[in-house]
Amino acid sequence: MSLTSRMLIKFLQLSGMKGKLAKGSQKTFEEAVSYNRKHPFIMPNDHKAIYEQIDIQTSFGIYPCVKITQPDSRRDHAVLFTWGGGGLLNTWKSQLGMAVKLGRDANVPVYYPIYPLATEHSLLDTMEMIVETYGKLLEDYEADNISVIGVSSGGSQALDLITYINEYRQNLEKPGKVICVSPGCVPITEEERTRMEMLEDGDAMVSASFVYSFESISEHWGKYPDWVQHPTVGNYHGLKQVRFYYASNETLAFAVPSFRKIMEEQNVKASFYLRDHMFHAFPVYPVCRESRDAYRDILTYLGKEEHRQIREET
Repeated sequence: MSLTSRMLIKFLQLSGMKGKLAKGSQKTFEEAVSYNRKHPFIMPNDHKAIYEQIDIQTSFGIYPCVKITQPDSRRDHAVLFTWGGGGLLNTWKSQLGMAVKLGRDANVPVYYPIYPLATEHSLLDTMEMIVETYGKLLEDYEADNISVIGVSSGGSQALDLITYINEYRQNLEKPGKVICVSPGCVPITEEERTRMEMLEDGDAMVSASFVYSFESISEHWGKYPDWVQHPTVGNYHGLKQVRFYYASNETLAFAVPSFRKIMEEQNVKASFYLRDHMFHAFPVYPVCRESRDAYRDILTYLGKEEHRQIREET
């Protein structure tokens, strides 16, 4: 464990971030609504990339997707990037830099949907917008040349995209690769709940309380099929390959055994990059040696049809 990673984890612990996300469903909802009002979507206009707004039509309105390119971006491959924020917080701006960096380093266009959040819409509305965005990509790219990358709650959306296609949009081809960085899931079994609560003490960022708050808030819009909140019971038939990245000590790593099991049962080629003593979503914050290693692994996985060397570090 590097000195930088130890210092960063200590900073996260002292910041109180974990406690700020563990205030119960009503308080969490109120604070999310307030945060989102202060952070509306504004089309980026910096000089770090070329930005283009694409309007995505859904059954409940039009939502923007930002296409991010560089002058020399490849034209035959693309990434659909679903950002995180617990499904509640409009953190699109703070994670835009991740998408810009990934697009630059992988030399591909990145599509960045500004999807509706659970404070105002159902999770199925969220998924409809993301699936419609993916459908737009299929107009310009071969499915095998599209990779879907999701971070935190966006990782759950990347998985739900596959189930949504299998359940409702069988006419859509599935993407060539799915990459999930600390995907946010709600436990569905008592075994999963026990694992999550056992891991919670080792996580500097995400509490079990926040996971349960998200479940309660999202159900304000009604009940869902199990897979929507619980991707560990999703329908992944036909998905060729998926790679998961977790800190093995993080709260959300409770889902690892369940994902191993369901991917094997459904004949999906799944691999796992696990690292001890790290923090939630560490691969997309390449600020220490361990996270830079994981980020380079993502780039390698993106760049080859078959991953060169599957590495598990526990």
